[in-house]
Amino acid sequence: MKILFVCTGNTCRSVMAEFLLRKLAADRGLAGWEARSNGVAAEGYFKIPSGVRTALADRGIAQVAHTPELVGRDAMTWADLVVPMTRAHRDHLTDQYPEFGSKIKLFLELAGKGAGDVADPIGQSDAVYRRCRDELEQGLGRIIDAYAAEKDRNAGS
Repeated sequence: MKILFVCTGNTCRSVMAEFLLRKLAADRGLAGWEARSNGVAAEGYFKIPSGVRTALADRGIAQVAHTPELVGRDAMTWADLVVPMTRAHRDHLTDQYPEFGSKIKLFLELAGKGAGDVADPIGQSDAVYRRCRDELEQGLGRIIDAYAAEKDRNAGS
């Protein structure tokens, strides 16, 4: 399962989701799970905020080597599932890449929490980054459960 997470600058939400998914999948022994992240307005010179590094370090993810990257057709093609953090990100992606519409799914919808947005923690306190991380982590657990169970059902067919 290849998942592409998308936010605005590709420095906070999508980065945390990418690194958390990798860790959660590895911790569960799920082979073939990959994650990447991009942004709809990313620039390579954007810096990853210290709040992201602190929030991930709390979960044992000490190395966060990442350069923000603008979402593009190659990444959209690579992914089995494209997961935007907000409705505006989703709308941008479906407008720019309508051929990939069937694989674009809003994060909170996949997490079973409705059609809302994951709030952007940029520029806020470490506590806000941790709350965002916790929301992502909980949602990722549900996403993994759903897609791992679907894969198991399909393998048994």
